[in-house]
Amino acid sequence: SELATLTYAGGVYAFVRNSLTVTSSDYFRLMPGEMENYFSIQNLDRHLVTRGKLNFNTFRGGLEYRFAPKSVVPYLINELLLENYVAGIAETSNGAPEEYIRALQIAARTYAYMNIGKAPATTDRMFDVYASTIDQLYLGYNFESVSPRIAFFSDETRGRMVTYNDNPVTTYYFSRSNGQTKSKKGSPWLRSVTAKYDQGKKMLGHGYGMSNYDAAMRAKKDGWDFEKILTYYYSGTKIEKVY
Repeated sequence: SELATLTYAGGVYAFVRNSLTVTSSDYFRLMPGEMENYFSIQNLDRHLVTRGKLNFNTFRGGLEYRFAPKSVVPYLINELLLENYVAGIAETSNGAPEEYIRALQIAARTYAYMNIGKAPATTDRMFDVYASTIDQLYLGYNFESVSPRIAFFSDETRGRMVTYNDNPVTTYYFSRSNGQTKSKKGSPWLRSVTAKYDQGKKMLGHGYGMSNYDAAMRAKKDGWDFEKILTYYYSGTKIEKVY
């Protein structure tokens, strides 16, 4: 591996590696020979309280270093294969019930797929999804390495998505309801359903689609498989292998 430095100042991008220096008025897009390869951002400090000292600063695929006028800072944009992205999503723990992990990874894949190219590339929207709970908590390669079950079930469900009338749909999910999920106008697959394991609890999240807590309990206590879980929270849907 080699260390390189990227900077932006006064409208000029600079790439420095050993004795090589490249400058440009256009942004840099660095792509690997193989999309499975990974890179680390040395000065990124991204930790989770539940993961101790592990720094989630390593990602598969490529990197765009691009100035964002609206935010007045450069963005680091990770460009990678959809399946690699799904394996790096940290929305549950490695020890969660396996049918729930399958369901969650299918929902996460479908949500991401529906956001690819959703908005035209502009100076305000230069990427598809945020790597935080604004969209989905994506932690990348290091999360894969410490969560092998999640990576395994992501691969096992490869290409599977939630469909309504034979088309993938936006599959919102959230932490926990107050016992009842919400209906969303214009999205007939997002109808209010009872979340019995959430009864008596405070809602955490927007309330549309799958309640993660209730879904995990359905898998653990009721023996529901991933298909039953998903088609319960997303009304009138099927689980299909799209690719």
